[in-house]
Amino acid sequence: MTPALVVIPLLGLFFRDTHATPNIVIFIADDLGYGDVGCFGNTSLNTPNIDRLAREGAKMTHHLAAASMCSPSRTAFLTGRYPIRSGMVPSGHIRINTFVASYGGLPTSEVTIAELAKSAGYKTALIGKWHLGLSRTYGDNIYHPRNQGFDTFYGLPLTNLRDFGDDGDSIFRDYIPVWQWRCFAITLIGFLTSFGLYKRKYVGTPCCLMLIILTILLVGTFLLVVTNMKLLNSMIYRDFEIVEQPIRLRGMTQRFAKESIDFLEQRKVDKNPFFLMVSWTHVHTAIQVTKAFRGRTRHGRYGDAVEELDSGVGEITDALDRLGLSDETIVYFTSDNGGYLEETGLHGEMDGGYNGIFKGGKGQGAVEGGIRMPGVIRWPGKITPGTVVDEPTWMMDMYPTLASAMRAKIPSDRSIDGKDILPLLSKTDTVSPHSFMVHYCGIDVHAIRYRPRTGNKVWKLVFRSPNYVPGTNKCLPICTCPDAVIHNEPLLHDLTSDPSEATPINYSGDSQLENVVAIIQEAYKRHIRSIEPVEIQFSTPNVMWRPHLQVCYQIPEFHTYSRQYLNEGLQVHQAGLYFNQLQLFITDAEAPILCASEIAVGKVDIIACLQIE
Repeated sequence: MTPALVVIPLLGLFFRDTHATPNIVIFIADDLGYGDVGCFGNTSLNTPNIDRLAREGAKMTHHLAAASMCSPSRTAFLTGRYPIRSGMVPSGHIRINTFVASYGGLPTSEVTIAELAKSAGYKTALIGKWHLGLSRTYGDNIYHPRNQGFDTFYGLPLTNLRDFGDDGDSIFRDYIPVWQWRCFAITLIGFLTSFGLYKRKYVGTPCCLMLIILTILLVGTFLLVVTNMKLLNSMIYRDFEIVEQPIRLRGMTQRFAKESIDFLEQRKVDKNPFFLMVSWTHVHTAIQVTKAFRGRTRHGRYGDAVEELDSGVGEITDALDRLGLSDETIVYFTSDNGGYLEETGLHGEMDGGYNGIFKGGKGQGAVEGGIRMPGVIRWPGKITPGTVVDEPTWMMDMYPTLASAMRAKIPSDRSIDGKDILPLLSKTDTVSPHSFMVHYCGIDVHAIRYRPRTGNKVWKLVFRSPNYVPGTNKCLPICTCPDAVIHNEPLLHDLTSDPSEATPINYSGDSQLENVVAIIQEAYKRHIRSIEPVEIQFSTPNVMWRPHLQVCYQIPEFHTYSRQYLNEGLQVHQAGLYFNQLQLFITDAEAPILCASEIAVGKVDIIACLQIE
């Protein structure tokens, strides 16, 4: 963080008008499909709270993520820049951190939208998923949200994973099928090879034993990680402290809503402007919903999770109404990437989203289903209720748009790829501020979108496409960037007349279309020249599990309380609650007291105690 970003907030306390700039609430869903939301065409799921935001603000029908995977997409939103500029992209088949104890993370040289908010005197909070790294050396927390502009953090440093559920499912079920047998085979080969080298006298006894031990260590480490994904990675932080491990998924939406509302109520009291980012874990697997939402839809647990997500949005927007903050608060809702078409449960149930008419989904490079997002924004006094914007926009556009609203200074020492779209949202402008939009998969450009300054056409030139299973729009288990099909002659799509990318246009021999292709290819060259080399954060070595970076929950210290405190201060509630922490309180009573304390929804509250006889 630059010195200016530290000094400016102090000046802001004295000179800014607290009512001159709006508060900001950001909602980001996880893996929600374009077609999962009512205002974007879904008629079988109820999303009244998201629909209300669209009705009272603007619906962006051509709203795009910078990547079809979560971490690069979220990086672009937070920085206003293509993720390739910060190195927050993969260079191999593994495209994100799947372990808390990995090297990769959002470089602190990047200036996040939260840091801009702080520079303008805002109180900032992130509630929910982070997934942009944690530490480079043990305990340094260099990538932690608190070191990226957020005053408050309550949520997951990683992401939700299949392994965090209670049905025994794992991400390795698809990515490394029959891994148990593979481990057995590798161990057997290691033993036989070592013994064979010894028998032929290529190695002596010590070397043979070392080879056997090395095989056991390698396979054993893999088994340790694979069979303990939940133990090693399922955790919730409150600021820098782990307060829940493993995570209890059921009720998480409600806890995130409560944390968010607590933050809003504090801002109502201290009258500070605020920037609140709520990063939901729904509808990423593992999916668990509370009893109130179980079985509510005909789309199984995925549909139930969509409706529970919407209810969480409603709890927070209702709180804004109750606190009298709605008229001075910008509310923005979107998803990080498209629905995951290949995602299925242990018993074949569909756990992925619906991307409407658009081709493909999560992880599939530049196809529309992976990057076309449901985007809505409510901005009282600036955006006319019921506005519909069909022009291309980015999630990255929120960076300069919100910075302008907050009167925060955007860094001038780097390329900012997002544009201020308030003129488009307020109908002052009618054409997207973007002439070209570059779509990456990892380190490779897969496509470029072109919006000419006249007419209404939106062109898309595709250089690489997902390597689909024949006859489908899916890869198994997920599409990867290195396996993409390279087109010697790029494919041209007219997204205005063919938004589902069903039929590429034959531009050979057509001078007008060939000119369109030439313009896009020239833009590609200019873009590539603007990219400066940086460390790739999600390179294969960086995303591997590092045992020396592994963090875990700390057993709380014992506390001593007087008998009077226990008699007067404890409130015992009904049984049946989930207790995620047990503490032994040594007291001067006749016997120790074993107390369960709820620490996942706020401050530590003793909620039930038993006297140990």
